[in-house]
Amino acid sequence: MSFKPGVKTLGLRISWTKTKVQNVGAGNHTPTDITVDGNLVECVESFVYLGSVQPSEGQCLPDTKRRIALASSVMASLSKIWRDKRLSLSFKIQTYKALILSTLLYAAETWTVRAEDARILESFHMKCQRQILGIRWQDHVRNAEVTIQTGLPSVIDHIVKRRNAIFGHIARMPSNVPVHQTLSCQVDLSLGRPPDRSWKRRPGPPPKRWLDQIRDESQRPTADVWRDAVRRGHRGATQRSSTTTR
Repeated sequence: MSFKPGVKTLGLRISWTKTKVQNVGAGNHTPTDITVDGNLVECVESFVYLGSVQPSEGQCLPDTKRRIALASSVMASLSKIWRDKRLSLSFKIQTYKALILSTLLYAAETWTVRAEDARILESFHMKCQRQILGIRWQDHVRNAEVTIQTGLPSVIDHIVKRRNAIFGHIARMPSNVPVHQTLSCQVDLSLGRPPDRSWKRRPGPPPKRWLDQIRDESQRPTADVWRDAVRRGHRGATQRSSTTTR
């Protein structure tokens, strides 16, 4: 196998130390290391791509734990701010939202959050709020009371809002964009329209998908949510056109 002729015409150079082989979502088979142009390409079970962990099994738990570790490090580095009684609670909450939540929820709109993932995220979120308020575990303060004092929504509420936003953005993309075509195909499958007559679903219970969460959170068929998102884009374009004409 040789990449040199192809990449040379494009003026590209491949960093083989950063290149890995990974088998994603196709059973438990682990591919073996390969050699390309005399360079050994390592096989891995997980890989950090664009700041997110991509595990072979396709679950978001490894990335969730990584984001919690990164956010925890930032939280600890700001301990002086949380302990400073001269700073107002509103300032501390804004700092938490800007620095901690942004680190914790990086790319969270792409996650498929299971019950275990949600529990871990909410536990960390509540721990941070208690630290900001200076509440110790022996103070016996309920989580509901902590939430009232901080006024912060749950982590899952943040993720749901982001997920719905990106779903609508993809639905309104041109039909020739690959990510639009992929989600559109999934919407068709939810309506019982396979891509071709030879298509068959793999045996066994299907894993929970990103689109399943869109359906469950909206309590509506995915196809209806898709149509509404596209209509919002048309209405927005009409309003912008009308404003420009004026």
